Amino acid sequence: MWADNETTEDFLNYNIHCNLIKEYITNPKLLPLTIGVFGDWGSGKSSIMKILEQKLENESKILTIYFNSWLFESYEDAKVSLLENILLELSKNKTLSNTAKKKILSLISSVDYMKLAKDGISKYGKNVVDIIVTGGVGTAIEAGFSMLNKDILSEINSEEFNDFDKYLKKEQENTSKNTIKTFRKDFEELIQLTDYDSVVIFVDDLDRCMPERVIDTLEAIKLFLSVPNTAFVIGADERIIKHSISMHLQLHTLNNNSEYLQDTQQIVTDYIEKLIQIPYRIPKLSLSEVETFNNLLFCKTQLNDKEFSNVYQDYLAFRKSDFYSAYSYGHIKEKVNFDTKITLNNLVNLSHNISQMITTILKGNPRQTKRFLNTFILRSKLAEVAELNINYFILIKLMLLEYFNTKLFKDLNEFQSLNNGFPPEILMLETIFIDNGEDLLNETFKDWKSPQIKNWIKIEPRLSNIDLRDYFWLVRDKTESTLSNVHMVSPILQKLYKGLVSNKEVEVRVSLENAKKLTSDELLEIVKLFENEIKISQNLKDIIGNLHKLIIQINTSSFYSLYINIIKFIPYSKIDKYIYIIDRLEEIGQKDTSLNKEINEIINCYSLKEKGFLKKAAIKYLDKEK
Repeated sequence: MWADNETTEDFLNYNIHCNLIKEYITNPKLLPLTIGVFGDWGSGKSSIMKILEQKLENESKILTIYFNSWLFESYEDAKVSLLENILLELSKNKTLSNTAKKKILSLISSVDYMKLAKDGISKYGKNVVDIIVTGGVGTAIEAGFSMLNKDILSEINSEEFNDFDKYLKKEQENTSKNTIKTFRKDFEELIQLTDYDSVVIFVDDLDRCMPERVIDTLEAIKLFLSVPNTAFVIGADERIIKHSISMHLQLHTLNNNSEYLQDTQQIVTDYIEKLIQIPYRIPKLSLSEVETFNNLLFCKTQLNDKEFSNVYQDYLAFRKSDFYSAYSYGHIKEKVNFDTKITLNNLVNLSHNISQMITTILKGNPRQTKRFLNTFILRSKLAEVAELNINYFILIKLMLLEYFNTKLFKDLNEFQSLNNGFPPEILMLETIFIDNGEDLLNETFKDWKSPQIKNWIKIEPRLSNIDLRDYFWLVRDKTESTLSNVHMVSPILQKLYKGLVSNKEVEVRVSLENAKKLTSDELLEIVKLFENEIKISQNLKDIIGNLHKLIIQINTSSFYSLYINIIKFIPYSKIDKYIYIIDRLEEIGQKDTSLNKEINEIINCYSLKEKGFLKKAAIKYLDKEK
């Protein structure tokens, strides 16, 4: 299993991306600079930033600061949280001169005053003025409230003063303008005093924040912090950034006019370009990259630290000379003795074949690939413990459907449940999409005709000749089936049940003998499986006969009653030829006389039917009873 977070181990050749970005952010001639590392959720943005940060750690003239936006989502002011964290990181430099230290203290004070200007007055209103007045006019001026001179404070405190809101608005506007101008100037001086060639600030997880937080953070970078010798590397999903800008500029609308939509998209693009100078988009993984990723993940879990280090270093050397090929079975075999690593041998062999499926369905997303493989490993181990003989490729194919279309995955579960694990619907779909057969599916199957499903159907192996019950037992927590299916019980009971419904007498006898070891609850599950089988099957002769043998062997009143109830609700059309049912009911009546009244009612009901051998047998039985 693998942790679902960023890493500095480069399994995906992110090194080339990091080297390119590094050239930009360490070149003083290009600074200040803001780079957007753009990619979908789970595409590896954070890992790239962590690897890049690690590369810069030993550069004496470069300072790196890592800021996780999402951790400060609960802070009221995004600008303040960003500014505070950057200043605190800068203050940790033990080589700072006294002048630089004083500058940091001054800037931290400015940040505090920003909070007071933004929140203090608006939250506490006239009370904040009373606080300032208590400290004297000097306190007000030191706090940056240039408007609050002695006369204005006196006027505000007078009972006749009615324009307090006007003063607050002007004061906030004035303070904001002065703060931006002075803070930016002081911050630029501080960066010069630190004597760094480049201060690189990583802003991660911005796309997890609310739209207003996203905009506040980007604007803080642009207005306060974008000064010479600084570089910002922002990791985010570009779509989220665009959405935040659209919300901020109130461009979201129900207007579907194509020209209007094009104009708004251009406005959003222009806005991004003002805040982020270089967008760097992470490409989706190729087939060879997915195979390499899978192989290295498997090696990471199956090898000890020393063994994995040998493989990893070999991979890094290989990647320097070959950007395109997969680091595959042959390469790993040169570093690992597969004779002693049987599990790893199987997994790496499997990797080559499953990579195509994963690349096609998961669209080359590293985090989704890792989560998918985690689930696959877990279910494979469950199958092993449960002693299920499964085909890993079939399990993966079903999991891919589960991943991208849960509804159809559940539908497939119902199909196979109603057909003893062999859904005819899959056969029809394979005939249409693989063999180019005639499409005879009705409108209810329209969801199965999408391009994505067609591609999934074509993935090897085929499923139409496979009993899918074991596979759906492994994923029963996701199916939420309303039926009492065989895949919903334990593998031990599953095997025993298969023997009980067999048409081979030897298997039935062995299974009956094994059933003697079951608890009452386990026996109840088996009977419920029979009940479900009777509901969905047409040929009931052997099924009812074998259920009867089991019930007689259990020999308890509660199970006799359950058996009678099952027989009672079987549609007559399914059993009208089975005259032996009368004998079976009679035998139950002899075992438990308390059920005779109900048994006679059932037989009487059969005698009133229009036709059938069972009707004749029922009449004969009733005549005998008279």
